[in-house]
Amino acid sequence: MTAILLDTRALEVFADPKADMRAARIVRDLLALAARTGTPVRVPTAVLAEAYRGIAADAVIDRVLGNGVRPITLGQSMARQTGRLKHRDKLDSCHTVDAAVVATAIRLGGAVIATGDPDDLRSLAREHPNVRVQSL
Repeated sequence: MTAILLDTRALEVFADPKADMRAARIVRDLLALAARTGTPVRVPTAVLAEAYRGIAADAVIDRVLGNGVRPITLGQSMARQTGRLKHRDKLDSCHTVDAAVVATAIRLGGAVIATGDPDDLRSLAREHPNVRVQSL
C-alpha cells in the first residue's frame, strides 16, 4: 500500500469520533496499520476546503493534521486528472472533491481511500486497480 487517503467523511469522523463510532473505528484501524507499516497518511487539500467551516471547530481538523496526517496539494496535473475523471463519468462540479481524492491516489501510485462515499469513488477509480476504496 502506497498511502492512505482520507476523504471528507473520514477526516470528520477522525476529528470527532463520537459522531460515528463505527466509522471512527475503521479510520483508527487504518491509521494504526499505517503507523505499523510506515505508510503515509494524506488528506488532499480539496478535502480540507470541503471540511473547514471557518469556525472555532476547525481547530480539531488542524489537530488531526498535527498528528502525522499531511495535506497534499492539488497541482495542475492532478487538477487535469480530476477533470478527466469527472468528464469520463459525466459528473458535475459537486463531485469535484471525490474526483480529486481519486486523482491524488492515482498520482501517488495507489492508495487506500477511507470514504463515506464508496460507490462514487469506486466508480471513479475503476480503471486503477492499485486504488482501493475502504467504506466507512
